[in-house]
Amino acid sequence: MSRLIRVLMIALAASGSTLAAQRPGAARGTGPDARRCAALENLALLDLPDAPTRILNARIVAVAAKGLAGLGSPGEVVPPIPTRLKQYCQVTGYVAPQNKFELQLPLRSDWNQKFFFATCAGFCGSVDGASCNPSLARGYASVTTNGGHDSGQFFEGLWAASAPGLQEDYAWRGTHVVTIAAKAITTHFYEQPIRYSYIAGCSKGGHAVLKEAQQFPDDYDGFLPIAPVYDIAGRMGIAASWFAQAVSDGKGGSVLNRAAAEAVHKSVLARCGAQAGVDEGMVTDPVACDWRPEVIACAPGGPASGCLTPRQVDAVTRLMRPPVNSKGEVLYAYPYVPGTETEWFVWNHDIFANAPLADQFLRFFADAAPRKNVDPYAFNFDRDPATLERARTTYNATSTDLRAVKERGGKILMWHGLSDAGMMATSSIGYYERVTKEMGGREGTEDFFRLFLLPGVHHCGGGPGLSDFDALTLLERWVEKGEAPNVIIARRVTKGVVERSRPVYPYPIKARYSSGNPKRPESFVPVDPSRR
Repeated sequence: MSRLIRVLMIALAASGSTLAAQRPGAARGTGPDARRCAALENLALLDLPDAPTRILNARIVAVAAKGLAGLGSPGEVVPPIPTRLKQYCQVTGYVAPQNKFELQLPLRSDWNQKFFFATCAGFCGSVDGASCNPSLARGYASVTTNGGHDSGQFFEGLWAASAPGLQEDYAWRGTHVVTIAAKAITTHFYEQPIRYSYIAGCSKGGHAVLKEAQQFPDDYDGFLPIAPVYDIAGRMGIAASWFAQAVSDGKGGSVLNRAAAEAVHKSVLARCGAQAGVDEGMVTDPVACDWRPEVIACAPGGPASGCLTPRQVDAVTRLMRPPVNSKGEVLYAYPYVPGTETEWFVWNHDIFANAPLADQFLRFFADAAPRKNVDPYAFNFDRDPATLERARTTYNATSTDLRAVKERGGKILMWHGLSDAGMMATSSIGYYERVTKEMGGREGTEDFFRLFLLPGVHHCGGGPGLSDFDALTLLERWVEKGEAPNVIIARRVTKGVVERSRPVYPYPIKARYSSGNPKRPESFVPVDPSRR
């Protein structure tokens, strides 16, 4: 039993008399698990190291016969997640000051002796217990949080105004202290130690996973960062302002629209849709795609249909160039790449998310107190990046020193969608390559850290590509059995029918069509461009 587990169990045991006084006769139901669950309610864990905790509610929840609710975009119909669980103990509470959490505990006969943290995304701000469902269905004790604060809309940052403590919880502390508290409650409930611990999340959630690996490598055995926004100051401050300015029509809208994006996509696929040796209708290597927007510029005096106007050509050109200052110095190295245009409607037209992202981050996050007169459209790329040093120090998860993870036997499986328009996949390539350099080369890195790039996948999932795969099982096998993930079989599934599947190999290995049915994975072979 580890020293941390012993400390946590002692802290919980010491709280027993307090619990008895607070909730006499509070057991619900008649079974032992129901009584143990109810006994958690109002438990105060005041002596947990750095994580004083209060449980507010604990109750047994019945699982529907069809399974747990599946995860999808708002309005999307997704199938339920099958599980053998019939009930679980739902625990809600908070770690001071405002790190609210929901911990879902399978009944003791259903527990797999593992722990899972589903990190929150975006600006967080609410506890989404459904994010625990995929891991709960497998028998994990599963927890998620609000990121250290409550807030309103998805990109609403008022909660961070004049609140450096809440900013710090959002940046890194909240994940760690909720980990401490949730593990303590878990070991108390089961009266057994946790065998393996995993953490996963996308976007800001992927950032949280990397932060844990960088600062608290002992918290977890397996790390699953997905499309991580590890350079928060660079992406939310500098790049979001650059992209917003690139497409601005000067009236608060965008010069791009769905028709322009569709024209771009058609042209991109004609140029780069067969990079693996067969037409797949996807960009599988955006770095090598030499498409340029001027190839579909509208002819002077001709119809503006299926082509880009001069202003649209300028906008796409700037989207696909890194932010620079007047000296040409690169301020953020990961602009848009070909293949991401299928998700531009979220970021660069229609919803147009880059502008509010930059506005809220610069206004409420960058400094301890709110900034005045913030305008992403007036962001000065000579002067303003230097004002983000505090933000870099507070939020960024850019450290490449992962030796502590490797030395304790931890594993990191990172994946990123190649059609991601919220966080370009080239950013994960850049981070992985810097880690490889830090760790002394590829061989010294891929024995504990591997990156997979999924063709046609949008930010955190979905998109026109191969978005159906199981990364967690691969991570489990790597951690628990020493079986390194050499390939992900990714599928395109529509209405329960597999349309196509192909192998995705660890970066930098690429899949190349060999022979046979191009919609079958056995028709592809691995090619290592670094060893030609």
